[in-house]
Amino acid sequence: MYFPMKKLSIILSLTATFLVANDLNLKRAGVDITYEDDNGEKQIVAINRGNNHKCRKVNGMDPNVVWGGDFARKDVPSDCKKTFVTTVGIISPMTIAPGVKTYGELEVIDFIQKSQHDENLLLVDARMPNWYVQKTIPTAINMSFKSFDPKHQDFEVVLDNTNVEYEDGVYDFTNAKTLLLFCNGIWCPQSVWAIENLIKIGYPKEKLLWYRGGLTSWTTLNLTTVVP
Repeated sequence: MYFPMKKLSIILSLTATFLVANDLNLKRAGVDITYEDDNGEKQIVAINRGNNHKCRKVNGMDPNVVWGGDFARKDVPSDCKKTFVTTVGIISPMTIAPGVKTYGELEVIDFIQKSQHDENLLLVDARMPNWYVQKTIPTAINMSFKSFDPKHQDFEVVLDNTNVEYEDGVYDFTNAKTLLLFCNGIWCPQSVWAIENLIKIGYPKEKLLWYRGGLTSWTTLNLTTVVP
């Protein structure tokens, strides 16, 4: 459907929870807009995520099969197309915290290049290990989002890998590394949770970077992945 920009007048029918980007969950609800079509007639449409009721109880969250759903003609060779699920997870906002920069693919590649000569730059795959072993971005190390919880048994590994000292209840971020975290895509909150836990303990926000697109965007662009 074509929406003429000059005639588009958006009326947001939002509840209080929709006023905050973090709470805007287009998987389960949407935003109603009204506009005038080319004939000057008022039209109403809801912007939401297509979610077939038949798919609501389908569990696609398996690293072997999650990239399901074709976006090419059936006669296109399998090597020439990518597939992925379109209804999974929750849409992430563009910015998750003031001071934490959001990166795109070119910035990620630049970060990887710089990390070749700078040990203080660390690319972090915040997914669970069973996802990580399927494929990941070159140079990324795996630290599950769960391990960023100070109560988790592997939290000490996080501190070691990031060069953060902890003594007598005090964190020392003097030598903390600059981290670029990612997970499965804009529908995956795991890297967000990891960053939020780091912020809670006082990790400098200027040393926290977020690749919002994650593996979905990376593989959609056919960028190189590795099997660790």
